[in-house]
Amino acid sequence: MTVLGLMSGTSFDGLDLCVVRFNQTQEGYHYEIKHSSHRAYPETFVSQLKRAHLATETEMLALEESFDAITISAIKELFKHYNKSIDLISSHGHTTLHQPERGITRQIGNGKLLSKTFNIPVAYDFRSSDLALGGQGAPLVPIGDHLLFHNYDICLNLGGISNLSYSFENKRHAFDVGMFNTPINELVEPLGYNYDKDGDIAANGSLITSLFERLNSLEFYTIQGAKSLGKEWYYSYYVKEVEAVKGSLEDLVRTVTEHNVYQIFKALKEFYNRHKIAKKLKVLVTGGGAHNRFAMQLLQSQTKNFASMIVPDSQLVDYKEALVFAFMGYLRVHNKINVYSSVTGASSDSCAGTLIQPNEQRTFS
Repeated sequence: MTVLGLMSGTSFDGLDLCVVRFNQTQEGYHYEIKHSSHRAYPETFVSQLKRAHLATETEMLALEESFDAITISAIKELFKHYNKSIDLISSHGHTTLHQPERGITRQIGNGKLLSKTFNIPVAYDFRSSDLALGGQGAPLVPIGDHLLFHNYDICLNLGGISNLSYSFENKRHAFDVGMFNTPINELVEPLGYNYDKDGDIAANGSLITSLFERLNSLEFYTIQGAKSLGKEWYYSYYVKEVEAVKGSLEDLVRTVTEHNVYQIFKALKEFYNRHKIAKKLKVLVTGGGAHNRFAMQLLQSQTKNFASMIVPDSQLVDYKEALVFAFMGYLRVHNKINVYSSVTGASSDSCAGTLIQPNEQRTFS
């Protein structure tokens, strides 16, 4: 089955599109990436996404219309370069609200419109059913980590938010560790940059010890078990600590980078010690943060005694999440479990996602 996976994450950089061919044998599931592309978001749209959790219902509907227009345009462009058939579109959408403690999550992206436009079945809305079962609705990628990347001890994603997943005693466990690209990107924005290329700005700064300690003392880091982050927590807690401290931009970027890496080091070290691992951990590192050379050097230096950081080819680094959402859609079509309760804290595993069948001919306007 060939699936187009769509992913828009908390880095706000754009839409990732990944065409993947899946099949299943007695040895397990296998994938082959056929095509991948990225559609950057206009600056005005990024500004709207960042404030989406504060939007009125009317503003949210307008935001979804813009998101759908960008998505449809990006898919049409993809079809110009990949003209083979696609069996399914599987879309994460973009999370505009995520308050699992209140049973609230919302992803914009009209699956019915996508199916109607391209005359292809669409799977979308992967989080709400898990929330209805008492779960966090996140993280969802661990299903792919478990079934597609099981040769690694830990899968670490460095997106706008960092998260990791691992298997222990035949169960998959995962959680959001903390922030990663989001605070760095926002800090360097006034300089006209979308991100800190290679971590060069951070490398030229100095650690602000007081801010480092204040960030490390945030209550979220003490929560055990299933936990996930959203923009609400970031703006309510993380940003306030950063704004309360005076310092040069280079020093601020250096400090949040070191803090974000330190929280990952702590999580990996705790896993290693708690489970009494007798060998070095093999850690698969993907997501945009894997391109941050300075951050990766810090992480490798801090974990060198107990873990090996393995960064794959750039296509997998950049498109792994889109690949996994394609996989989630593939599992949804086959009525297989694609969300683990051991990860989200829900009352049971589930086969999540709304599946829409097309009812009109494919049109390209």
